[in-house]
Amino acid sequence: MHIKLLISCCMLVCAIIRTHAQAYTDPYKGYSEETFMDMDFAPNLATPVVGEKEKPAVKKAILAAANSLKNKYTIDLVRNDEVFIVNIPTDNLFLPNDTLLTDKADALLTPLLSPMKDPMAYKIVLAVHTDDTGSETYRENLSTARLNSVYDWFMNKIDEGALSEKILIIPFAMGGAMPLSPNTSRNNRKENRRLEVYFIPGPSIISAAHNSK
Repeated sequence: MHIKLLISCCMLVCAIIRTHAQAYTDPYKGYSEETFMDMDFAPNLATPVVGEKEKPAVKKAILAAANSLKNKYTIDLVRNDEVFIVNIPTDNLFLPNDTLLTDKADALLTPLLSPMKDPMAYKIVLAVHTDDTGSETYRENLSTARLNSVYDWFMNKIDEGALSEKILIIPFAMGGAMPLSPNTSRNNRKENRRLEVYFIPGPSIISAAHNSK
């Protein structure tokens, strides 16, 4: 089930990119919270689209940002290296079956704020995953409640002035739908319980890439 869903997501992302990536379009156009809140997960990962001319500079910027965090987190590159993902085990953020961030969570999440200082540099997508423990309803409720706690943490940083209110943070509760590994062992289930933070190139990175020589 996970493989089929992942393949479908990848096919949709690739189709969107192929459709739009040939010509440069203004990355600020339609760049709003309302636009992305109404999008499903896969289309969110595919937008804004990076044009062919901008790809090399965008990939360079993404790699530099990813490298700046690699000593603190597990990092993966996706979308042909145009997007990087920070993976944080939710066991490090929450007590078992709990939905409130622990006292250690602030220190674990704070380094993520550094690349977000320019609110137009990245669109941020938050995705909270569970393992297969409990019913589907339980997993959905758990991932939603944990997602709300993480999302509120970022909103509090906006209130404190650590982040601009212009930054776009789009939340998704994934439940157990997209495991990294089969839920056949304790270690695999631990791996599947995670927060993923997607750094998707925003208008300022794409514009800078367009204007670079």
